[in-house]
Amino acid sequence: MDILIIEDDILIAKTMKSTWPVAGDTLQVVSTYAQSLSLITGPELMLFDAVVLDIHLPDGDGLGILRTIRTHSTVPIVMISGTGTPDTRAGVFDVGADDYLMKPFSVRELQARVARLVTVRRAARPEAPAASFLVDRVACDLQVRHLSLGAAVAPLTDAEARILGYLYANAGRTCSKSAIYKHAFFRAYNPADKTLDVYVGRIRRKLSTLDAQSALQLQTARGIGYRLEVSQR
Repeated sequence: MDILIIEDDILIAKTMKSTWPVAGDTLQVVSTYAQSLSLITGPELMLFDAVVLDIHLPDGDGLGILRTIRTHSTVPIVMISGTGTPDTRAGVFDVGADDYLMKPFSVRELQARVARLVTVRRAARPEAPAASFLVDRVACDLQVRHLSLGAAVAPLTDAEARILGYLYANAGRTCSKSAIYKHAFFRAYNPADKTLDVYVGRIRRKLSTLDAQSALQLQTARGIGYRLEVSQR
């Protein structure tokens, strides 16, 4: 799992990272409301499987972060706090939290609760639609890995198909390079790595070969990532 930790207590944050019981999980820690804003309001939030959020932050209210996330995401959120009553905890759930832990807490218990929420969310996701769609006039079939317009066909590599598949799953939304790298290349994004740009250029050329207008539907969000506009077949 990839987990976003928003916690101002440096000792608690270090303890979570050093004692987290699953070595394969990745924890990214930010300590202030201001630091969290770019992550919770932009496409980077899609990188995370869950969020662990402290209610009390030095420069803002954790409940404000919770409300902001819930305006556009259903990512599992576990709230943590050193104070609270049954009424305040109920209020946190009303705002949209999935779980609540009082400090001090067991990191092993926190990990188990996060893992349960992520498992339940994944199981509740609707069945994925058929991977066949239109990019303007060009048909894209991810199962046979090709683009086509009439009798003209352009094959796709596995990586190209994964990129288009991820962009299609998030059609109409800007996808960050970090998120695309994670889902298409199975590795973290390095700003010095231009692999994605090369692949997107190849996809655009293939689209343009079939229909120049259709290639315009694969759009660049400068400094962020890419966006695909599609139509259902």
